[in-house]
Amino acid sequence: MAEPKSAASNPDEPVPDSTPSGPDERWHVATRIGFRFATSYFGLFGLVGVIGLTPILLAGLGIDTGWASVHRMLGLARPPIQWTATHLLGLRVTSTQVGSDSGFQWTALFLVLVIALIATVIWSLLDRRRPCYPRLFAWTQVGFRFVLAIAMFYFGMAKAIPTQMPFVLNRLVEPYGNFSPEGVLWSQVSVSQPYEIALGVAELLAGVLLVIPRTATAGALLCAVDMTQVFLLNMTYDIRLKTVSSQFLLLSLFLLAPHARRLFTVLCSDRVAPARRPAPLFTSARANRIALVAQLVTGLLLLAVTGVQNWRQWQHPAPELYGIYEIDHFSSEGYARDPLLTDELRWRRVVVDRPFHVTDPVVLTIQHMDDSFEIYGGSIDPARHLIDLHHRIALGTYAETPVRVRLTYWWPGPGLLVIDADDYAGHRIHAYFKKLDPQAFPLLERGFSWVQEQPYNR
Repeated sequence: MAEPKSAASNPDEPVPDSTPSGPDERWHVATRIGFRFATSYFGLFGLVGVIGLTPILLAGLGIDTGWASVHRMLGLARPPIQWTATHLLGLRVTSTQVGSDSGFQWTALFLVLVIALIATVIWSLLDRRRPCYPRLFAWTQVGFRFVLAIAMFYFGMAKAIPTQMPFVLNRLVEPYGNFSPEGVLWSQVSVSQPYEIALGVAELLAGVLLVIPRTATAGALLCAVDMTQVFLLNMTYDIRLKTVSSQFLLLSLFLLAPHARRLFTVLCSDRVAPARRPAPLFTSARANRIALVAQLVTGLLLLAVTGVQNWRQWQHPAPELYGIYEIDHFSSEGYARDPLLTDELRWRRVVVDRPFHVTDPVVLTIQHMDDSFEIYGGSIDPARHLIDLHHRIALGTYAETPVRVRLTYWWPGPGLLVIDADDYAGHRIHAYFKKLDPQAFPLLERGFSWVQEQPYNR
């Protein structure tokens, strides 16, 4: 019998496919162990991520459950996480900070890794004789595809409907040197809505491709590209999403791992890549058709829910008094205060902006003479000409401190505003403002130009 020709002797011969795709194919021991670990690790990570996003997804359906259930689960997980952070990792876990890149989340991710390693060892000992996991592999691929798709829909929709990086008016009057690296990136993206929308569309496209079984590989590949850029930005601009973006990047690479040889063949050689023979989810053709329809319907529902949730936030109307106001006259206790840079009480500008949160009707920023900022969440009563400030916001972290400040306002003429307060920082103040046109700032005034005789780089 003639020896079969190798792929090297015939460049048109399809290369052998080592992807675990058939029930009779024995996997390499490293493949089996890697599959067990990845299934345990990403399964736990995906479960936690879906639970965390559930209130947001339900809000898109009009079901406002709040975060009470999530907080209860965090309360149950806090003791082991806090003990591990303190005694093993040397991290401090506070009672309030549980978000991305916090000591709480890094420790939780470490525990997920430890649990996955233990589960892998036990699984390998109890199931060491099984040669492969074709059916389980098919189901985990579906689950991980949807975990990644949900993330792409959530973050992508927040950019396609520009709510993740909204334009903040007070950035126009804040010195550039006061910006944090994250503030620089947020402001850079927010000033160009077409660019932000394009970033979102790329992530949404990755999510849509992940939902469709036949295009899932393309979706994972696009997601890997998207998440590489996001992770690089998070690392270089010190953005508080490093844990999240890194895990999504790893998950997209795990989904691509079975296709690595075929992708290399297509992209880096002129040989023919063989077709894969993935194991079906069910033994019945009818059941597989139902599963396909269920995946498509679920993906469409997730896309619609994230779209509705972000659209509601985007449709939030501009508040009364929206704009930037510059002080023309400022007095306290009836005495005028000169515009001295050393005056810690005197205001320089007031900025009334859209809310950072849907729960805040308005955000009011007070810029002092030394260019420091006080940012408040509150509400405006146009009928009574009242501004009630409820809490102080730390820009970037959105930490809130309860306050109770009431301002009154009125208009002496077009483009003019007067604000009075009986008790602001223990003073009775009276401020007279002129409204500035945001479009007069070069950042917004300068539009797009095809023809430029000279560079415009200020």
